[in-house]
Amino acid sequence: MKTIKIDDSKIIKNTIKELEKGGLIIFPTETAYGVAVDATNSDAVSKLLEYKKRPQGKAISVGVSDIEMANEYVEINETAKNIYKQFLPGPVTVISKSKGKVDKRLESEGSTLGIRIPAQDTILQIIKAYGKPITTTSANSSGKKTPYSIDDVLENLSKKQTELIDLIIDGGQLPKRLTSTVIDTTTEDLKTYRQGEARFEKSEVIDECKSASADETILLGEKFMFEHRKSLDSKPILFLLHGDLGAGKTHFTKGIAKALGIIKNIKSPTYTYVEEYKIDSGKLFHIDAWKIENKSDLETLGFESWLKKGNVLVIEWPEIIQNLGQEFSIDADIIDLEFVVGSSVNERILKERGA
Repeated sequence: MKTIKIDDSKIIKNTIKELEKGGLIIFPTETAYGVAVDATNSDAVSKLLEYKKRPQGKAISVGVSDIEMANEYVEINETAKNIYKQFLPGPVTVISKSKGKVDKRLESEGSTLGIRIPAQDTILQIIKAYGKPITTTSANSSGKKTPYSIDDVLENLSKKQTELIDLIIDGGQLPKRLTSTVIDTTTEDLKTYRQGEARFEKSEVIDECKSASADETILLGEKFMFEHRKSLDSKPILFLLHGDLGAGKTHFTKGIAKALGIIKNIKSPTYTYVEEYKIDSGKLFHIDAWKIENKSDLETLGFESWLKKGNVLVIEWPEIIQNLGQEFSIDADIIDLEFVVGSSVNERILKERGA
């Protein structure tokens, strides 16, 4: 078993060498540490299943470098294409019909396959250079805790499991984030089998994006929150959500809450003005301004006291507060979004106001 640092100059060459030999590799992703083997190598997959102690019939996701590579191994429908475009690379696993080119044991009983495009540049370069998909299942033995460091991985393995590892890529201590969100695009209604992180890397500003379902609107909420979360270290974050009733604002807020690690069910604050939720950096305030009549209502609620670093404010009908002359903190990270119902019943279009 060899260990190399993520920034080692020969990391791509050495990793490919191990994969070609059927080796088993521990590597960092944008969520937790994963375990990789060549997904097309039957002997390597057998080694992986022995390492994971995973029950037969439980599917394992694979990582590819881009949508073009994914298309070689799965059938990508319009729903999947939309998710690839908006959320990948990132911590989303997209389930599609398999084309049967990977080891059958990685597929589900229904011949579907989960695809990931990791938002980790070095790993993406390795996959691209290797030219074949690798497994991206977490590096823990089935039933053990999610590993965020090499120690987490090794502490929970038996001697026999440890001996199966050929190479460890050490990316240091990873932030404790949820594992990937798993979305099934093969059913008529989009299904979320596991809710996790949506995206971590900062992307270019989105002027407009579309959602085809409530699940996709939740994913968009996660995406926006993760793209702005670094602001919490120095300022509050304000999401100003404009749009008619039923336009998807509360579903978007559910995504924000998931990105912040909130497990409680997010309720619409229509009858309570505001719902508060504890988060690591402070609080999430979900505000419905529809019934606020004057500035004294805001003073009674304590609105200005919420505008401090570490807090997230999600405000539905923010124009009502703005029309009262209430100033939002000039130091806040403000995301101003318009929600529009699209041409179909479930389609929603999100536009950044002023973009």
